[in-house]
Amino acid sequence: MSSVRSGNAEEWSEAQKARFKSERETLNKRMNAFNRMMDEFETDKKQLKTSLEQEKDPELDVDFPRMVERGIRRITNKQGELSKRRNELTKRMKELDAEEQQLNALLGHERYPEWLELRRKRDEAVEKVSRLEAEMKRLMESIIIDTARK
Repeated sequence: MSSVRSGNAEEWSEAQKARFKSERETLNKRMNAFNRMMDEFETDKKQLKTSLEQEKDPELDVDFPRMVERGIRRITNKQGELSKRRNELTKRMKELDAEEQQLNALLGHERYPEWLELRRKRDEAVEKVSRLEAEMKRLMESIIIDTARK
């Protein structure tokens, strides 16, 4: 989750919800595209099988049955690959659902303001540490330069 700056909880929660919605829409579009491709492959496979059955006479074209079988294998392999990718999308969709449930539980909890305040304090502390480290680095460089001059 991204950081909450200066206690603007509503803006942060809306940004998180928008992120979930956007990612869900993207995943749904990709899932629909995979489903369409799977349907197209299935149609192609049926057409190849039909043409193989219609052209049973091996004397017409000796290589035709082998070409059709290779085509069917290629389509089956592509379907397998699409199926794996679709399963990955389904897994990501489930993860997204879990993250969204977690966010909704956080936003709806009675101690959410307390969590938000602690998060704000942590962010301020991180900024302060960064400033102090930069100041220490400048001081160390200054000391080294002064020592080198002497």
